[in-house]
Amino acid sequence: MSLDLHRRAVVADTHNDLLMAVAARPPERWAPFFAEQWLPQLREGGVRLQVLPVFIDDAFRPEGSLRQTLRMIECAHVIAEGNADAVALCLDAAQIDAALAEDKIALVLAMESMPGIDASVELIPTMHRLGVRVASIAHWGRTPLADGSGEDAT
Repeated sequence: MSLDLHRRAVVADTHNDLLMAVAARPPERWAPFFAEQWLPQLREGGVRLQVLPVFIDDAFRPEGSLRQTLRMIECAHVIAEGNADAVALCLDAAQIDAALAEDKIALVLAMESMPGIDASVELIPTMHRLGVRVASIAHWGRTPLADGSGEDAT
């Protein structure tokens, strides 16, 4: 009974670091690596909507944060373009509905803690223009905007 419900439901994975794993490869491998390694897992799990968080490792902070943020956003676009038969990078609810109707996995870009932006909140509209639709101001650590769950309250 529960497996039947799972198959009929729109399963949404709201946090999967697959984008970080894919972006770690050379750009020419982004779309094929996603198709080989991640697409079968998403299909097997019945995932219909995948949120792709842009997470920046400490190795890139602070100087390389914005560059790595842009690189990961580009990676998401390349994944979608290179696997257009299976996934769609969605910018709104109508695009999500269209992707689901076409039996594609809807991808939604998110920014985790916004390290490439920090306190420069005027760049949030720029990220929106690039396709980011979800953002958190803090995750685990402290940011210029908030304390994360791993920090003592300040």
